[in-house]
Amino acid sequence: MDSKFKRILSLIVKYGIFVIAFPTLVIVILRCPYVIPFLACDLCPVVDCPSKYYRKPFIAFVIGYVVLFRKDFCAWVCPYGTLNDLVYKIRRKVSKISIKIPLELKLSFNILKYVVFAFVIIALLNGNPRYYVPIHTSDLVTSIKLAYLTGGDVYFARLYLILGALLLGVLIPRFWCRYLCPLGTTFQLIKKGFRRFKKCSKCGNYG
Repeated sequence: MDSKFKRILSLIVKYGIFVIAFPTLVIVILRCPYVIPFLACDLCPVVDCPSKYYRKPFIAFVIGYVVLFRKDFCAWVCPYGTLNDLVYKIRRKVSKISIKIPLELKLSFNILKYVVFAFVIIALLNGNPRYYVPIHTSDLVTSIKLAYLTGGDVYFARLYLILGALLLGVLIPRFWCRYLCPLGTTFQLIKKGFRRFKKCSKCGNYG
């Protein structure tokens, strides 16, 4: 397949997924009752979330697409990653100033990344609990307002973490993806483990 055509197709898929998934993205950020989103959609009481209905076919499509076209999920599929890209690109149109992260701050962000990852693992081991009971209304905007009013500390911690990362993404490209996303951290650990295994296998030592 021609490389130019493959790139155009990849961009169409990337931004097409973003447009389709954007309503779900908003609901997940502002209303999802589970500590870790996207894992219990079939049981979720939030009936107006699109992910409740298309999560399984979406996962099947993503796996097939990534395997067939050998695309990185974080860079070419993840809708929140695409949102991070868009926010940074818009800022670059306004200002070309690039921000260099000091080494000490980068180390702090890396520590935060693994703190978030450890919290996710603990939440999963505890059954990915709901931290508030969604209140059903006929109006999505009203239901989001009610979630904001009834959500506890965990709700606001996750909300501020996601929105804060998006704001930092204005200055630092893909801040969420690089320093906070637990799925991205999982992929990084898998890649590091695979590279280490591959390197060791060349000399016959597996460990």
